[in-house]
Amino acid sequence: MNTPFLTALLAKLLAITGLCAAMTGPAHADDLTQDEVLQVQFLEDVGASQRIDLSGKLRMLSQRVPAAACNLAAGIDPASSSAMLTSAAEEFEKIVTALEFGDETLGIIGAEERRKTLVGIRKLHEEWLPMFEAAKTILTDGGTNDQIAAMSAQSAEVLRIAQLLVSEISGQYADPTALLQIDALTIDLAGRQRMLAQRISKNVCLISSGVNVDAAATELTEAAATFSSTLDALVTGMPAAGIKAPPTAEIADAIAVVVDDWAELQPIVAKVLAGDALDEGTRADMFNKSNAMTGDMNTVVVMYSEASKLNI
Repeated sequence: MNTPFLTALLAKLLAITGLCAAMTGPAHADDLTQDEVLQVQFLEDVGASQRIDLSGKLRMLSQRVPAAACNLAAGIDPASSSAMLTSAAEEFEKIVTALEFGDETLGIIGAEERRKTLVGIRKLHEEWLPMFEAAKTILTDGGTNDQIAAMSAQSAEVLRIAQLLVSEISGQYADPTALLQIDALTIDLAGRQRMLAQRISKNVCLISSGVNVDAAATELTEAAATFSSTLDALVTGMPAAGIKAPPTAEIADAIAVVVDDWAELQPIVAKVLAGDALDEGTRADMFNKSNAMTGDMNTVVVMYSEASKLNI
């Protein structure tokens, strides 16, 4: 592993999220005043960790929607791609609505009150709605390459705003006892892996379908490299970059599952980047295994979040 390169890369990623600026360092309950303790209790009551996790999940969904739409339009495993497009679009809408108005079924208690955060949520919702409508159209009509190209372009702006929103929400809701700084950074980067898995899937499909091939190849190269580097750091930990080593054997085992997932997908990614065509079966494998890897990565995120609550 190229440790200096990886440290620099991850530091750059952390700077993008703004988390380093938002949190000055870990604290302990013994150091808190009574007012700060009450603030911690309030953060727990409104579902702080759920808000951080679900806002991060919007990044993944912004890429899962075009990935599923691309595969559906290409006729790749229509049953699975149609179901995934439906569920991803509906989940994005549910989460972004919950972040604004609250949703106890998602663990988000009460409506958002902070004006700056509300502006970000509403801006994201505004940019998302054209993608939501496009998803409905593609589900009905099957989709064309032009529609997929337009959705992919729109997803870039949705992802950009989602990145800003998760930074804002993380800075607002991360507190020094329920979520230490290094925990928040690790959870954020682990959560980003979900998005990168779908970004990889999306770009493999775009290239295979002949849609914006050059741009998709550049994005695929970057996404695959970042996914690999971050996964390596999650396996062993990298405190200098703000990444916590797996605090339990169960989390280490869950990360190992993702390592195995990625080992299966890397040869397909390499083949696509080499300019080789994928047959329909391989394209279906890429789509379905990327979704499985995303689910396995989500398990890691949830486990880190729970461990943080228990101060593990």
